[in-house]
Amino acid sequence: MADFRHVNLLTRLDRLPITPRVVGIIALLSLVWLAEAFDIGIVGPVLTTLEKAWHLTSWQTGLLAIASTIGIVLGMMPAGMMADRFGRRRVILMGIGWFSMVTMLGALARNVAALFLVRLVAGIGEGAVLPMPYLILSEFTNYRRRAVSVGYANGILTAAYVVPSLVSVWALHHYAQDVAWRVPFLLGGVPLLMLIPIALWLPESPRYLLDKGRQAPVARLVEALEQEAALPHDESLYDEVIAETLDETPHDMLRTLRSIFRPPLLARSAMVILHLTAALILFYILQVFGPALLAKRGLGVSNSILDTGLMMLIAGFGSVCQGYLSDRFGRKRVLALYAALATVGCLLFAWVHTREATLAAGFLTAFFGLGIFPVSKLSVAEQYPTEVRGRGVYVAEMIARGMSGIVTTYFIPFVLSVGGDRVVFLGIAVVLVAFTAPFVAFGRETAQLQLEYATSVLPLKRVRPRLSRH
Repeated sequence: MADFRHVNLLTRLDRLPITPRVVGIIALLSLVWLAEAFDIGIVGPVLTTLEKAWHLTSWQTGLLAIASTIGIVLGMMPAGMMADRFGRRRVILMGIGWFSMVTMLGALARNVAALFLVRLVAGIGEGAVLPMPYLILSEFTNYRRRAVSVGYANGILTAAYVVPSLVSVWALHHYAQDVAWRVPFLLGGVPLLMLIPIALWLPESPRYLLDKGRQAPVARLVEALEQEAALPHDESLYDEVIAETLDETPHDMLRTLRSIFRPPLLARSAMVILHLTAALILFYILQVFGPALLAKRGLGVSNSILDTGLMMLIAGFGSVCQGYLSDRFGRKRVLALYAALATVGCLLFAWVHTREATLAAGFLTAFFGLGIFPVSKLSVAEQYPTEVRGRGVYVAEMIARGMSGIVTTYFIPFVLSVGGDRVVFLGIAVVLVAFTAPFVAFGRETAQLQLEYATSVLPLKRVRPRLSRH
């Protein structure tokens, strides 16, 4: 029988509106992603400069492009296990401190091997942090506004990729090439300052605390939010749907990593990993090679870096819009729309080279392709019960980023040298359609469902909360 106090706190948490304190939590998690965006975002601009300064070969460019992603993949499995065991908040603080300090060492690199090592080690910290904001937001916000909250945070993350582009362009105009590429690495230590507000004001995930039997801090947090929202502290409120779901969940089985790869979670994992991989392939190619691809179209190095940053800014607005749309119309419909229009953008990039077509392609791939992540990421978190959510999210990210950010990214320089950018964009278009279709056709529609019910191992039916008082 589900613990009454546990169900009561979850019920009250799910009825809370977006209060100023919740907005503050979204802002803090956006700071986390802002730090991450700067660290990951320096790769493309730096490579564009280093290709000429160091006369990089295709295989050296490929290695540097995937270095941080190798670290991200290596760091995700232990970070996911730590998140389920020690808490979401601790992993965030540890990860930001790690990658910020290591990134600054990149400014001292004298050769490809040294820079590769620095980026790989920094990536381990990035891997610890990267999935955490949407994991926490999925566990914190009510079921009516989960995607909106992730949309805003992810919008800030995506738009923040313009910052390293601006820094790199500024450095190129003020320093020699061999010095300019080092400036973004030196500024990589700035996220250390973000540790202070995060440590002071970011609460631990209430659902994680409840899973660990720590009801007192969750009760204090819920009461504070209820007071802010002018809601009564109703300790008799009880959602029977949540209670029934908790009763029928095989909690002991879910505490092992193997449960992710067993029915019914196996099929869910496969579908969300596929569509996340498709989204990440587009992201990595545009973020890492976007400046070089645009430069080959005659835009110049500085303009290409700025235009790639502008695409990230446009993607931020696409992310926010997707959050609103998917909460209203459903995850699968909106994901299908975004994937389809991003595919059109890729086909335009592949076949048409006029200025007008390039602008249209850039907008479509930015707004709908790079802006696809609120649903792509949130739907991953919405597949796994609380006991295994940390490991499930991190394993899905690890596999998806391994296939996109390592395997695909490494071979892009070779594909460009043999077939040009047309082959690259046609390939992205095919992958977007083929990898997104299974989730759209057969995946779980989790919009407007309480998180416990959306992530349960039971078959989904469209139900509404059944509130009672005990």
